[in-house]
Formats: sequence, structure tokens, C-alpha cells
Amino acid sequence: MNKSSEEKFRQILKICESLPKMKYYPTDIIFSAITLFCELAIDSSDLLLWEQKYAIEVEKASLAVYEYATSVDNWRVDCSLGFGVKDHCTILYFFLNLYSHKFDYFTGNFHDPDMIIDLIKDWQGIDLGSMFNSSQVVR
Repeated sequence: MNKSSEEKFRQILKICESLPKMKYYPTDIIFSAITLFCELAIDSSDLLLWEQKYAIEVEKASLAVYEYATSVDNWRVDCSLGFGVKDHCTILYFFLNLYSHKFDYFTGNFHDPDMIIDLIKDWQGIDLGSMFNSSQVVR
């Protein structure tokens, strides 16, 4: 595990924790957190370890994402991923809960983990499938 990956993970948690302050407004910081998660996912073992180590903080971050996602419409934001704010929240929530497998879907665009796994593979070339499946065994 390297320190910079832990710092990136903690930065993601801070982004998530800031979301309730932006309730009712669109923001592109969710996309920033997704991008950081993709960087971490390149070394999948670290990502799952951070989710275990920071389980309490991940739970708080998940609640913050949920609170924000349920306050907004699915407004579009300018980014390379596309989709709307609620879609981004769904993707972010998925990443936060890769280890725990507690998923919520805030729009009809994504309704199971495989759809998000396919999206990330097409968009970033990162195959989260093996990480997702191994996280079921890690516990």
C-alpha cells in the first residue's frame, strides 16, 4: 500500500462528506471523486483495503452521498463521463461500497453493479469485475 493511494482515498471521503452542504444544486465534484476512484482501482487490492480500514468513514460518506442524491434532479454536468448528477451519485455510491456490497441506485439508468462495471470498463478500460467478485470472498 502506498501513501498516495491512501491520501486519494481520504480525499474522496472528504468530497463525499461535503456533498450535503450542496443539497439541491448540481456539482461536478462527484465526477472528481469518481476519477480518483478510477485511479485507485488500477491497483484494486489497495482500494478494497482502504474500504476495510476506513469502514466507519465509508459509511458516513455513503450516507452523505445518499442525502445529496435524494435532494437533486438528474442535472447534466460538464464532464467526459456524461450522465447526470444522480447517475454520478450512483456510480460514486457503487465505488464506496465495493467491499460491503450495499448498493443504492438513484436513477433508472443503472440498476445493478454489472452495468456500472461495464461503464467503467468502456470509459476507463478498468475491469472492476474481478475486484467486485473478490470482495465477496475477502470478508
